[in-house]
Amino acid sequence: MGVKIVVAEDDRSTLAFLEKTLILRGFWVYGTRDGEEAFKVIGEEMPDLVISDMLMPKLHGLDLCTKVKESPELQHIKVIMITGVYPGSIGQREALSHGADSFIIKPIDPDRLVNRIFELLNIDAEEFSREFVKKNSDDN
Repeated sequence: MGVKIVVAEDDRSTLAFLEKTLILRGFWVYGTRDGEEAFKVIGEEMPDLVISDMLMPKLHGLDLCTKVKESPELQHIKVIMITGVYPGSIGQREALSHGADSFIIKPIDPDRLVNRIFELLNIDAEEFSREFVKKNSDDN
């Protein structure tokens, strides 16, 4: 199986945008609408990476990040925090203090997001793209 990503985002349009962006680039995506649901899916699917909004219902994104990073079974999972509310350095400081591996301000540039994922997971972008194209041509 390919790279698995859990996306935790309560805004429907942002979640749909992230899911489409990542699926079209070859990632396996599990979309969730709140922090509690995200934590459950993370435990079940053991993704390679989590992308989480900082402000969400039921379990705040920062608290979700802390739970992931404090869990011996999950702490290896990379976490990217996203926000449109917290200004730059304040949001970044908050995200990093909760264990996030990276921080991105909305609106999200798809290429920048994918490049950040490749960096965090030490993935060669060209090789990943070749494998994705090969897999899709084999499936047809």
